[in-house]
Amino acid sequence: APRRGSSGVMRPLPLIVVLYTSIAAGSFASTPPAPSLVPTVAVRHRAAVATAQPSASSASAQASIAEEPLQQPPRAIPTGPSPLGLLVLALGSFGGIALATKLLAPLSGAWVGGAKLVFAAAVAGVISRTCCAPLEMVSTVMMCRGDECGSMGEELADAWRHDGMSGLFKGNGANCLKVAPSRGTQFLVYEFVKRQMVAGAAAGAVLSAGNRLVAGGIAGMVAALLVYPLEVIKTMLTIYPEECKATPGGAIGCVIKAGGVRGLYAGVVPTLIAMFPYVGVEFMVYETLKRRWELWAGAPAGTLTIILLGAVGGACAQASAHPLDVIRRRLQLGNMARVSADGTQKPKPPYSNMVSGLYTVGKTEGLHVLFRGLGPACFEKVPSTAIGYYIYELMKRLLRVASV
Repeated sequence: APRRGSSGVMRPLPLIVVLYTSIAAGSFASTPPAPSLVPTVAVRHRAAVATAQPSASSASAQASIAEEPLQQPPRAIPTGPSPLGLLVLALGSFGGIALATKLLAPLSGAWVGGAKLVFAAAVAGVISRTCCAPLEMVSTVMMCRGDECGSMGEELADAWRHDGMSGLFKGNGANCLKVAPSRGTQFLVYEFVKRQMVAGAAAGAVLSAGNRLVAGGIAGMVAALLVYPLEVIKTMLTIYPEECKATPGGAIGCVIKAGGVRGLYAGVVPTLIAMFPYVGVEFMVYETLKRRWELWAGAPAGTLTIILLGAVGGACAQASAHPLDVIRRRLQLGNMARVSADGTQKPKPPYSNMVSGLYTVGKTEGLHVLFRGLGPACFEKVPSTAIGYYIYELMKRLLRVASV
């Protein structure tokens, strides 16, 4: 059975898994879709237009407008699983992770080693992203809507006021389905490419920062291509929860109805381009700094060091590829006509690729819009990456698997 380390790092794992499963269960819970705000906004808009007309307008027309209801229909109260259901799900999830860890730990071999890496990365990715899901939701909203949205605090407050806890975790269910295979594939391909580099180098050669950048970039592109439809579904659930009926199946239907099967891969090219620096920089910064710290300290990196280095790697990765991230998320929504604040339909984005998207957004909306959402994205990425690397290093020790 897996042994507890001398520092007792295994102790936080049950609490973290319980926290994750409780939040994730709420994000998957079926909630009645909230009534659309567009009819109400349109009624207010018509009333405002009517009052601005000259006094020649008939009294009967004004009376009919005045009779139209201006109150927003009461929102359905989000429902979720019972506390007992959350407890059962939490215990079941932790039990499954503990059992899988116990079964995999004593095994050895190339294929088993790959399975261990995928499992460790998947667990780390799901837990870390769920803990920071509200910040990722706000970041996605701000990148897709640009200057139409408010500040990070205002968007969080608005989501809480309208939909409660479920509003803070919009799209987290699809995100969990995406991040598990995505992070698992990233770390598996990353370790494979590093091993190939070491095998082809001279005996005793050490991987450079550039080697780790290339290996991480390749891993990011492979993983992104594999799970890209889930990325589109997650973005749709975050921006259009009512239209998608707050379910992954409803999001798939919306995408296919608007753009066909090709809509599931809208924005895939800028995503692949963005993933190279995004994942490559993250892996390069984290592992390079970790190796140098261990050489300087003469001992393995501790928990606090891993968390801090993961946070630095996440911040560098997000800042290096944020404009591309803005364009790829907008391209994912390109087939959905957007609704402005006054209820009128906005035209679809006048660009279909990364280059024209960067140029058009910078020219028509301003260069600052390309960095819209960078604050909450970093607020999400920094703790998410820090937690992710902590869980990943912990799982590697429990599974008895090492990195190059």
